[in-house]
Amino acid sequence: MTFDSTETVSELNARITDAVRQAGPADLYIMPELLGAGPTYDPAVPPTDRPLSDDGVQQLHGHLATLAEEKDAIVVGGSYPATGPEDGIYNRCPIATPEDVLTYDKRNPIPEEREYGTRSGDAEPPLIRHKGVTVAPLVCYDVEFPELVRSVVDRGAEILAVPSWTGSTAGAERVRRCAAARAVENQCYVAQVPLVTEQGADPSGTGRSVVFAPCDDVCGSGGTRLTLPLDQQVSAACPVDVDELRRSRTHASVGPYTDYRSGM
Repeated sequence: MTFDSTETVSELNARITDAVRQAGPADLYIMPELLGAGPTYDPAVPPTDRPLSDDGVQQLHGHLATLAEEKDAIVVGGSYPATGPEDGIYNRCPIATPEDVLTYDKRNPIPEEREYGTRSGDAEPPLIRHKGVTVAPLVCYDVEFPELVRSVVDRGAEILAVPSWTGSTAGAERVRRCAAARAVENQCYVAQVPLVTEQGADPSGTGRSVVFAPCDDVCGSGGTRLTLPLDQQVSAACPVDVDELRRSRTHASVGPYTDYRSGM
């Protein structure tokens, strides 16, 4: 999905519905990082430093909750700039389930975000159990910190949902390669969904949606389960086999996460 600095929250919600419809039936939907900054965007103010209004948050959360209930799925609503209990802005990720809407504040804002006043979230990424599978959100730069990811997997996460926004090819590659590495070393699935913008737009966003798996003789040698076209607005569903993932941890010929847990 693209960043649209002219739309209202209602228009944003309509685009989210279209993306879900395009993807088709699924148990987990993921939107891009800071998609919710569009309705608050001011070219004179960084999108990470202009919070979504309370009314906008209610509209967005309500819509995500409706989608989650209708689809009987988890809907990771990307993120939006939010105010916290103290001064400063948080990069907040809403996660809707058929029963509730949770939020997670990005633990690792990039240096530019910190420069403009975005604070680090204090709470651990939540674990969401749905249909017997445990999902956890991370936001973009978070996936570049192996210790954070490992702590989430240690707590039970099997699928990591990673909304992202990178404005350069170097940034997009960095996040993509780290997402692939986290899937291998933690024997988990990692789904990364970037925000993209029109070429030459300000702000810029580049990347492609991907789903990574472990590379072994149980899950398969390829490791990449889905890769969508670069910088295009397209949604797709990607089947993953969590039973196969669990067998990987117990029966694969190599097991970096299992060996780590056992202390070799």
